[in-house]
Amino acid sequence: MNGPETPRADVVAPGPGFPPAHHQAASSTAKKPWYFRWWAITAAVLIALSVVGNLLPDEEAPVAAATEPSPTTAASSPSPTETEPAVEPEPVDTDGDGVLDDEDFAPEDPKVQTEDDVDTDKDGVADYKDDFPKNAKYSKDADGDGVADQVDDFPQDERYSKDSDGDKVADSEDDFPADPSRSKITNAMYNAIDSASSYLDYTAFSRTGLIGQLEFENYATADATFAVDYLKVNWNEQAFESAKSYLDYTSFSLQGLIDQLVFEGFTYEQASYGANKAY
Repeated sequence: MNGPETPRADVVAPGPGFPPAHHQAASSTAKKPWYFRWWAITAAVLIALSVVGNLLPDEEAPVAAATEPSPTTAASSPSPTETEPAVEPEPVDTDGDGVLDDEDFAPEDPKVQTEDDVDTDKDGVADYKDDFPKNAKYSKDADGDGVADQVDDFPQDERYSKDSDGDKVADSEDDFPADPSRSKITNAMYNAIDSASSYLDYTAFSRTGLIGQLEFENYATADATFAVDYLKVNWNEQAFESAKSYLDYTSFSLQGLIDQLVFEGFTYEQASYGANKAY
């Protein structure tokens, strides 16, 4: 036999104003409001995102604003106009010589119209054709050696310009620039030079005496003469040396000594110099 149930201590009887217990249980299992359902939540999120997106600044707006001219700018820009044709300058003739400046070699000199009119030395040859534009005596230097063709014996050869004896050998290459009959020293001449130099080392000679000595040895007169002159001998000193030799050998009066030296081929002036210096 079951006795009466002891009421549970943790069960509280509802007080006044509270719904009955079975009503509370029923209410706990009742449906949730519509705004707690998943589709309602998703829709709310989408609406929120849309609102936020509209509130953000439009990134393309500044670009569009920058590229599109404002009404003020468009109004201030001048409208393009047609380019006026260039005006051709009037032709000018500064010096009044009848030749326009753009065709005039010297537009400020009425005496000069072309390059041919410029002739500084007035020799009839235009400066640009004249190798000596400031010297009226000369105008041409074909070989460019600085010597005018008029006075250049070799106008086509810049190495040479002078040929004193006219033998077609330049003075700088001519051993005999004043003798047209020869231009080179021959072997016979060189031998004569050696012989003449040896005689002078041995004793004193006059010019004619030394030439005679070489002729005695069968040198041609021309070769002997060339050799003696080639040595550039001081004949006054040769006369002095000869005078001393005579005085060492025998006695002479001053005049007698001069006469003896003249007899040997010295000129009177050379003999006087030598005798007076040795006496």
